[in-house]
Amino acid sequence: MDVRAEPFEVLFDRSVSFRGRPDNRPFVLIGEKGLRGLQSFRQMLGAAMMRRGLRRLASTNFTPHVTLLYDPRGVDEYPIEPIGWTMKEFVLIRSFNGHEHLVRWPLWV
Repeated sequence: MDVRAEPFEVLFDRSVSFRGRPDNRPFVLIGEKGLRGLQSFRQMLGAAMMRRGLRRLASTNFTPHVTLLYDPRGVDEYPIEPIGWTMKEFVLIRSFNGHEHLVRWPLWV
């Protein structure tokens, strides 16, 4: 894979319920400034995939988040103590009937 990037920080600082089915709304962690590195990486990965002849399958409307649970109730956005980590690799995952990790690539320049 011809993607070169230094490891970067990912930081979530708010919780909220996404819209979903009325009886099954995702409760998630979101952020803004702490996710810019992830958003930039996703753009770079998409461009590399297109250079290799892969058409872009992912939506350009991307909201980085971590889903914690699904619930019929929804909650408004609420600030939280930041939760984050350093992204050091990315993984190709097949997600049919579970998740199978196919390939891992380390991040480096």
